Amino acid sequence: MLNLLLAAAIIAPSPVSAPQAVQAQLQSCAMEGGRWVCRYAVPDIEIVPLPGADIVADAPATVLTSPGEAPSAAETQPPATTGTIPPAPERRTINLDAGILTEREASLVARCADAPWYAICLPDDRRAARTLKEKQDAFEVVRRAVASRLGEDDCGGAVKAALDGGYLDFAGQVRTFCAAE
Repeated sequence: MLNLLLAAAIIAPSPVSAPQAVQAQLQSCAMEGGRWVCRYAVPDIEIVPLPGADIVADAPATVLTSPGEAPSAAETQPPATTGTIPPAPERRTINLDAGILTEREASLVARCADAPWYAICLPDDRRAARTLKEKQDAFEVVRRAVASRLGEDDCGGAVKAALDGGYLDFAGQVRTFCAAE
């Protein structure tokens, strides 16, 4: 195994750095507040846009100028737009919750619902995660049904689908969404 790793290290090509690669230099490392904090010296950089590119540099003006040189008024002003942007059409939006699970329950489902045998999950955690996953999947089915009804402008059917699923808060959100019309 060790011979294989050594052979791979010898045969593997060394990474070639870009011609203008900028490297930060380590200045110091110290233990602060129970953790290591390292400070680096980063060399000055200059952002040079490519000719013909429509890239706007959002960097502060001090980065775009030489050290010690004050930025000009043209560098600090936002770039002028060449045309007018048409206003976006007004869209109705509905603020749906991420689901019916809390953040902690969602974390448990992610860790233990479909975990392999060697994962660090207790049997009770696995059972609870599977139950919560089934609960979330049932909610997603109702959410899709409500979304498809809303897509067809069937507000009554969307509210009915949410109520049939037993999600009263969700039905209230849908009803409020439809009333805003």
